[in-house]
Amino acid sequence: MSSMRLPAAGTLPALRRYLALTQTQLATLLGTTRGALAQAEAGTRFLTVEARDALSALLAALPLATRQALAGDAGEAPPPQVPAPPAPLPRPLARRRHLATRELERVLAALAPLEARRLASAARLALLAAPACPPALARDGPFAAQARLWAGPAAEAARRLLLARAAGLRAELAALAAPAGEAE
Repeated sequence: MSSMRLPAAGTLPALRRYLALTQTQLATLLGTTRGALAQAEAGTRFLTVEARDALSALLAALPLATRQALAGDAGEAPPPQVPAPPAPLPRPLARRRHLATRELERVLAALAPLEARRLASAARLALLAAPACPPALARDGPFAAQARLWAGPAAEAARRLLLARAAGLRAELAALAAPAGEAE
């Protein structure tokens, strides 16, 4: 029985993140169990020939650039940091800067999963539209339904509101960081 070993930071975890799948969902697509997939991700077990073939078919349906990016994916990027202003501010303005910075961090934290779902939705829908889409995936109704939900009007409205709130907070922080003569 021939099989393939994948490192912990390799294709399987990256593919799961890219398509926003749980281990159970990916294991089902590959025709294996969640436990076997978890062990393959950890590098302590080999994928069976059948699971490797299913993985190859799934990867073949993705664009080459995406396959290459997934193979080199070392994990998720850290959230962006909000820079501190260079000059000390009077106490009321320093307090406002602190509150605006905290609120911006909360908004960015709420926005991150929406952005990830939006990207996963586009990836899922593109994968389903590809001629090389594996039949098991094409028959998976919840896979497509979830992708449409993540890109739907309610999700887009929530995303746009958070983007607008983040832009407003960034503008407020920029005004607080500007020298006194420039802020007016």
